[in-house]
Amino acid sequence: MRKLWLVFLLSCFGVISCKSYMTEGEIPYKVFPVPEYVVKAGDTLNISVLDKEDLSGQSIVSPDGKIRLLLVGEVEVVGKTLNQIQDEATARYVKFLRNPVVEVSLAIPNFEVYVFGEIGPQVIALRQNITLLELLIRAGGIRPQGDPTNVFLVRRIPGKEIRYRFNLDTYLSGEDINQNIYLQPGDIIYVPPLPF
Repeated sequence: MRKLWLVFLLSCFGVISCKSYMTEGEIPYKVFPVPEYVVKAGDTLNISVLDKEDLSGQSIVSPDGKIRLLLVGEVEVVGKTLNQIQDEATARYVKFLRNPVVEVSLAIPNFEVYVFGEIGPQVIALRQNITLLELLIRAGGIRPQGDPTNVFLVRRIPGKEIRYRFNLDTYLSGEDINQNIYLQPGDIIYVPPLPF
């Protein structure tokens, strides 16, 4: 009987001590939509017209923001999404083709972001939309003397500059996962040194 009582006590102690190391719940996870790509000068676009190979191909966006489409001429594309360009190209081809089906996709983006501070100064060319954390990883990580709680992202939009603060520690702990935003062309990321 005494052995059973001892086994019972040990099993209760084991359950209690194991329970103190367990966590309940989950780190909240929210899927952020990838922002729709906005075309800029230097991007290469795939233009595909169904059953018209002679009208299909790649086109580089010129410095003045246009591409040249066979039959229809120049089309202004800078500042527009791929869907907007596709709709405009389809509307232009209606004048020459019966029920044209046009598809526009991004072949090679002209997407650069700038990184400096305690991560090493560099210009990083990107082939897809990535988050701020993914960029920090791609850039080689924050140096030991860098402050992971005060990473700054500077974004220029027409007429103003917006500054975001990214705290890697609170992001990784799950306290504030909304701060891991998607980058946009021309974003500048600065990692300051640790305060002394």
